[in-house]
Amino acid sequence: MESLQAQVVQAVRILNHDTQSVNRVAANQWLVQFQNSDAAWEVATSIMSMDSSPTIDLEVELFAGQVLKRKIQCDVGKLSLDGRAALQKALLMSAKKFSNGPSQLLTQICVALSALVLRAAEVRKPVERLFASLNELQGQGTGSNAVLELLTVLPEEVVDDQSLLSSVEFGRRSQFSREILSHTGAVLEFLLQQSISDGLDKHNRRSKVLRCLLSWVRLGCFLEIPQSAIPSHPLLGFVYSSLQDPGSFELAVEVLTELVSRHEGLPQVLLPRMLDVKDGLLMPALAAGEENVIRGVATLIAELGQAAPALVAQGSREALDLAESLLRCVSFPSCDWEIAESTLQFWCTLAEYLVSCEDTSAALPTFIPVYSALLEALIVRAQVPDQIEEGSFAEDDLDGVSGLPGGLALFRKNLDEPLVDVCRLLGPKQFLASLLSGAEAWSQFETPVPWRSVEARLFALHTASEVVLSERQILDITPVLHLIVVLPSRSSQIDRTLFHLIQKSAAEVVASYSGWLHNFPSFVTPLLAFLASGLTVPVAVSSCAAALRKVCEDSPNLSHESTSIAGLLRIGEELHALPLTLEEEEDVMCAIGRVLSSLTSVADLNAALEHLLKPSHVAIETLLSTDSDNSLRHHSKAYWTVLQAGIRAVHRIGVLFGQLTGAFSTKDNGDEPVLRIIAHFWPLFERLLTSRHMEDSSLASATCKSLSQAIQASGRLFYSLLPSIMAAMSNGFLSFQPHVCFLKTAGIAVEEFGQEKEHGALIVETLMVLTSSEAMAAMTTSYSCDQEPELAEVYFGLMSTFVHSCPHEVVAAADTLLEISFNRASICCTAMHRGAALAAMSYMSSAFL
Repeated sequence: MESLQAQVVQAVRILNHDTQSVNRVAANQWLVQFQNSDAAWEVATSIMSMDSSPTIDLEVELFAGQVLKRKIQCDVGKLSLDGRAALQKALLMSAKKFSNGPSQLLTQICVALSALVLRAAEVRKPVERLFASLNELQGQGTGSNAVLELLTVLPEEVVDDQSLLSSVEFGRRSQFSREILSHTGAVLEFLLQQSISDGLDKHNRRSKVLRCLLSWVRLGCFLEIPQSAIPSHPLLGFVYSSLQDPGSFELAVEVLTELVSRHEGLPQVLLPRMLDVKDGLLMPALAAGEENVIRGVATLIAELGQAAPALVAQGSREALDLAESLLRCVSFPSCDWEIAESTLQFWCTLAEYLVSCEDTSAALPTFIPVYSALLEALIVRAQVPDQIEEGSFAEDDLDGVSGLPGGLALFRKNLDEPLVDVCRLLGPKQFLASLLSGAEAWSQFETPVPWRSVEARLFALHTASEVVLSERQILDITPVLHLIVVLPSRSSQIDRTLFHLIQKSAAEVVASYSGWLHNFPSFVTPLLAFLASGLTVPVAVSSCAAALRKVCEDSPNLSHESTSIAGLLRIGEELHALPLTLEEEEDVMCAIGRVLSSLTSVADLNAALEHLLKPSHVAIETLLSTDSDNSLRHHSKAYWTVLQAGIRAVHRIGVLFGQLTGAFSTKDNGDEPVLRIIAHFWPLFERLLTSRHMEDSSLASATCKSLSQAIQASGRLFYSLLPSIMAAMSNGFLSFQPHVCFLKTAGIAVEEFGQEKEHGALIVETLMVLTSSEAMAAMTTSYSCDQEPELAEVYFGLMSTFVHSCPHEVVAAADTLLEISFNRASICCTAMHRGAALAAMSYMSSAFL
């Protein structure tokens, strides 16, 4: 055993000090193996029990403590009852030995001892025996230090580290908690003695007592004594006085916040004391910029208010003083947003109580000035920091979506609820009046404008829009609209980064209040120009595209404005050159299509569509003429660029079809715009569908989706092309399996035209080709269905559409198709994949009806 102990000592030293990584790796592997061995119990216990040795140092003792802790948590069942008793005795002796430190080692020993007692279910009254041992230890010199540390980690063994307790049954943990709590009186008395004891290191002793008390509060120790005794308990006074000690301030805050959240009688006791906290701690900390103190006081006050909103809502002098203190914390110009963020839930809880509770109607006016001041404070803290204008933030520090520093982006996200609550409390009219105070001067060239504040106010206006709009009263937002319209002319006066963020926030405001724009018709066309200018700004493009769509959807008279139509067409013609995502491009095309669908002149519409779709025609032609000999297709950036342009072009056409659906029922026959588009683009699509480019799933999906939207938009106008489409879908599926998009488009065609008996033979023939394909023929087991769940789901959805849409005689005549598909459905309905199984069962149900 001594030889093994010496090996452990040597391995620990190599692990911690050897300069050769290969030696450190080997030492670590050996120590892991040692830790898993049965001999580790005896060796580690021996190391911890040795009085002194020239070979045993702190590093070795720490390792031994870690080994014992880990083995107790994982392998204690391998020890006999006598072995556990001997181990507990050895750990108690080690705790006494290291009572004066090192503290890290003492903690390690106490954690191991707590874990051992928790798992001593077979031993009679293990907690009672432990506390009896602690009484003996306390009376032995400096043993109280070890007792204090053990009492600290004992509740943590249940409250914390639940992942390590998976081997301990819930019933045992509950019993362990009850047994510990039965000693609450003795523990609180011990802590009280320790709190008033004199010593050379009084500040350190105070922190240790607070840490121990925090563990017991979290366990619920004060629930074991009469609740009426808590406010006057001496330990509460000790905790409160500890706020004045910088070394124990944070722990004292933690203890008080835990107590406040658990015991409803405490807020009423602590509220009057917050005036002393404000004067004695908060105000000096604000003057000196001591963020730790400000953060701690803000956390404590916020927790106090959240625990007792009814108490604060009474509007007493103490309550208003509490709110005023928190306002100061919110306004503090911290380098981050943590302090202000810690108060947000307090304001939300109080606002909700004030708005919903009838008993507070008298006090509500008292809090109007408070929440007005809160709005201003939040606007200040939500502002973009000066450093972003100076370029001090690295790209990695900025949020990829908002373009803001990461901390500010998170803070703004958490402001959603508070700003909504402030708007609800103040009322939309007063909210807007406060938010837009001085807005008339924002658009005046001769007046200096606080642009960072303007951007933050636009953000708040957008965030609270749901409440503002819910009042069904249109308020005057002319100053904001005027600012947005003139904003491009002011770009030279604003830092470029800040200007782009203002563009983004302004676009979000336009999108939120687009339903009001019919009351401000003179602004609509200039707003469209503003939004178009933002499509080239990376941080603003998504907001501008979405706003463009909203404005066009909510402004029915735009089709009568020739200037607006010309501007939208210019945007559409240049869309292919803008670095937009498909979602952003879809928003823009939906905006344009919405306006064009309202045109009353077929000639004007056809001319507009010709200009709008010309870039798409060019992009598809370019793709079809590219790489005919496959030379560019492998790892070629040039081919990828042409391919992406083609995908975007096909996607734009499909989106436009979707917007034009049903818009031409009253147009003159023979010159229907949709038919003209189909006639123009079908030859390109037909070539595309048979090209090797369709191996790309994105292009195949975009093409099939575009055709689906064309079918839905054209109705009867598509009859003549139906055989070609169905042939293209079946050939495409056979050539580029398993692209399910071909099945989806075939399903759309069946749904649209299946009710016509003359198309029955064509539909059945197409479905038979699809059913006989190699991909579908492989669906012979539920496992194969699980391997291609999307294919199975879409195929059985197509067959269900066939059964539902086609005349009964057409379905009845397709007996071979039904037999094959029904057999496959009976197999796939037992698949593990829920969607595939449900689709198969749904088809079987349809076939029976």
